[in-house]
Amino acid sequence: MAGFHRAIESNGWFFLGLVAGWRDVMSITELFDSIDALEGPTVATIGTFDGVHLGHQALLQRVQGEAAARGAKSVALVFREQPRAFIKPGTSVTYLSDFNTRRDILNEMGIDHVVQLDFGSAIQQLSSDDFITALQERIGLVSLVLGPGALIGSDRAGVEQLTATGRHSDIDFLGVPSIVVDGEAVSSSVIRIAIVSGNCKLASKMLGRNYSISGVVASGEKRGREIGFPTANIEPEFPVTIPENGIYATVAEVDGVMHNAATSIGVRPTFETDGGRTIEAFLLDFDGDLYTKRLRLEFVKRLRPEVAFESVEQLVEQMNQDVELTRQILAGNN
Repeated sequence: MAGFHRAIESNGWFFLGLVAGWRDVMSITELFDSIDALEGPTVATIGTFDGVHLGHQALLQRVQGEAAARGAKSVALVFREQPRAFIKPGTSVTYLSDFNTRRDILNEMGIDHVVQLDFGSAIQQLSSDDFITALQERIGLVSLVLGPGALIGSDRAGVEQLTATGRHSDIDFLGVPSIVVDGEAVSSSVIRIAIVSGNCKLASKMLGRNYSISGVVASGEKRGREIGFPTANIEPEFPVTIPENGIYATVAEVDGVMHNAATSIGVRPTFETDGGRTIEAFLLDFDGDLYTKRLRLEFVKRLRPEVAFESVEQLVEQMNQDVELTRQILAGNN
């Protein structure tokens, strides 16, 4: 279709394009009025930063370094949602971290200003020239740092093009190379694939920490309690990326306290043939009521796939083995 450019994710950095004829309630003027004016100079970057993985961290550290060298403030312009959720309505989109978590990590890293952006046609309509000009006027931009392959604006301009045009000769456009882990460039997409494949090790390496999901403990069918393994049924709070079905060695955080846990993700095939997918954590050596509490699970290692057992006795025997193996893994002995 003429005039149609799609927004795609490449190595965790977003390409911004124009969709002809689309309109948003928010005008371009309103878009930038929604960004608090900052006294410059500032060095900025832009993206969704889903997971704030090692690649993102390298980019943000470069922003901080450039800001320090210029006596400027560091700024991260962060999309609350992935652009493709707007570009292709109805597309299934999952996240490694919600916006609040991303913002908190960026603040902890020392970024001076974290600015929320809601992706829409107002942003899509902007050329790279208009976008840079608006940032100059609104936040005193003196340098824009972009990740590997990142393009901005309806004209899809990258670092080389932005520099070559000379229209903003008073602004430095800088690129940051990919971070490579186990021979593969780190990206949110690759991490999501690792997670849905049950590859906790690769996900942890690329994130720089264990992958985690959070949710409120909901009332379940209490089958675990009946067989001696009372579990917490976790309901994620947003469209999180869920690991592959199976049993995992995990660490659960409740009320600020960490507990070793064996976690099952799946459809409970020993009991049901068409059950819904659940996330159930058995906290080792824990005695207390978890119902309605918020629980965060860190995934350390996948122990085995989900299996339908011929009897509850066989299931209990295997669960005892899973618990023992979880203890060994979390103690660093496996």
